[in-house]
Amino acid sequence: MKIRDRLLLAAERQFAEQGALDATLTEIRTAAGASVGALYHHFPDKAELYRQVWAHALADYQQHFWAAVGDSLDAEGGVRAGVTEHLRWVTENHYRAKVLTSARPPGLRDSDSNREFMRNVARWWRTHAGYGAVRDLDFDLLYALWLGPAQVYARNWLGGEMRAAPIDIAPELADAAWQVLRTPRPGTQETAP
Repeated sequence: MKIRDRLLLAAERQFAEQGALDATLTEIRTAAGASVGALYHHFPDKAELYRQVWAHALADYQQHFWAAVGDSLDAEGGVRAGVTEHLRWVTENHYRAKVLTSARPPGLRDSDSNREFMRNVARWWRTHAGYGAVRDLDFDLLYALWLGPAQVYARNWLGGEMRAAPIDIAPELADAAWQVLRTPRPGTQETAP
């Protein structure tokens, strides 16, 4: 494994376990088996190292989420797959998930890769809303309804407040997301929230 990758993995663990403020470059460098020169060759300061760790975690999450949603055969499958993949990823990527629940470094929201991810998900949603399978919602509200409960559960699990692993409760949260996001069937007593 290349030294840069070892530094990113060591930093990911330190930031997840201790937080960005308390983790030290010395601990990260030691855990990675890197020299002081190697650390500063790749990352000029701790802020840039944190930014790179956060960006790497976000890119990994987005890649997995989009693969699950983008490959779905229909709206219901995509909504359920998004929740399930979110919870699977958190369960299997404890350190990265903890990093992503920490403060977002400046500039990442506006990165090209993040904008592309958001465009893809929004386009996928609009396609299914266009033929009436799901509710036509503002993206911010859609995001909160689709992944909000899963994120709250995952954050609490990462903090040690929940015992069941997120993936173990995925079917229930995926079902809840589908129930709230699907277009109510005509001729029924169903009403949208």
